[in-house]
Amino acid sequence: MEKKSFHLFHSNVDAIAKWSSLRDEDFAPATETEKESMVEEHKSVSYWKDAWRRFRSNRVSMISLFVFLVILLFSFVGPYFIAYSYDEQYREAAKLFPFEKTDVEKAAQALLDAGADGVLATSMLSGSQTYIKKGDYYIVGKNGQTYAFRFAKSKEKSVLVLESDQEPALWIVDQKALISGSYEKTPVEMMDTPAEGASELKMMTSFFPHVFGTDSAGRDLLARCMYGARVSLIIGIVAALIVLVIGSIYGAISGLAGGAVDFVMMRIVELIYSVPDVLIVLLLQVVLKEPLQKWFDGAQSGIVKSMSDLGVGVVSIFITFALLYWVGMARIVRGQVLMLKQQEYVTAARALGVSGRRIVKRHLIPNCVGQLVITTCLQIPSAIFLESFLSFLGMGVSAPMASLGSLCSDALDVLQNYPYRMLCPAIILTVLVLSLNLVGDGIRDALDPRLKK
Repeated sequence: MEKKSFHLFHSNVDAIAKWSSLRDEDFAPATETEKESMVEEHKSVSYWKDAWRRFRSNRVSMISLFVFLVILLFSFVGPYFIAYSYDEQYREAAKLFPFEKTDVEKAAQALLDAGADGVLATSMLSGSQTYIKKGDYYIVGKNGQTYAFRFAKSKEKSVLVLESDQEPALWIVDQKALISGSYEKTPVEMMDTPAEGASELKMMTSFFPHVFGTDSAGRDLLARCMYGARVSLIIGIVAALIVLVIGSIYGAISGLAGGAVDFVMMRIVELIYSVPDVLIVLLLQVVLKEPLQKWFDGAQSGIVKSMSDLGVGVVSIFITFALLYWVGMARIVRGQVLMLKQQEYVTAARALGVSGRRIVKRHLIPNCVGQLVITTCLQIPSAIFLESFLSFLGMGVSAPMASLGSLCSDALDVLQNYPYRMLCPAIILTVLVLSLNLVGDGIRDALDPRLKK
């Protein structure tokens, strides 16, 4: 004890001696050279900037992010650049191979190449109507000139041709004769001005190719793949957000409360883990089909109308995620909260009388944001795969709406004769899920402080 006091005394004497030896010059302001020597070699960066730097250094994740953005543009922007919709049926164009054209399209394209301003083939009209019914019509030419006419009877399997610099400017020909190459032009009797109530006919100036071919109903597969990828992405993102909200709140409350509350809440989680998800989806579809359908039928517009287009199966998937799939997120958040609630700032907040709700909102959840982002990003491909699997079994989106899983299911029966109908959506689904998984892995590595370089 005396030895320790002796060393403490001498250390204090040495400090006093050093202090007394300081001169006035030692308190002079630092020179510019001295200031430059104290400048940090590297500028400080925020947590997210540092994470983005590490993510960019991961080449696989960056390539996967680029692929995902391409699929995103393909799904949400692509439909605006093609001439077809996911539900339009073209009877004459059924079961076409990729980039294949019908005989009518080939003959009509030859007319356009020969100088025609526009053509309209009745058999290429969308839907079940393959004729132009009798009545008054008009066409607007390329120079804004209006051509008015009247059909005394319906026109079926015919091709209407506009040549503004020829005489007659508007004529019609039999479709079969046009395909054979030996046809006669039948002039269309013109009117000076469109009659009251006349309908406008849109002439085609080019034929957009069926890049992925068509299905048995004559629907363009490229358009259906675009809309199918959009539906799968929307379902995956919404389902992941549902899991994020429910799981983070439940896990934070369980971890912060502790004791008996935590014990009971975790036993509930274990009970939910044992419930098979496919069985729940089937039960929900049986129980909720009629009430949901009545609810959809009564909706005229808005979110409910959009949900009705997806069908009862998709709503059942959302409910399944809300009931079952948040338990993994809850466990992760609970583990983080159990660790964070021992920190000094949480103890200080409790000592100041801060409520548990505010501690969760302002301290615990924000400090779990890294794990939340990682788990949510990895949940999206899982949700997409589940939706595709259920749609493949016929429990997902309802026709005519399509998802990648339902497109694969539709192609299963004709796989030997039309393999492209399976390959196109299957490849998009595989690349989408793989890219999202690799992006999620990259985000996990970037946000993990133990992997800092």
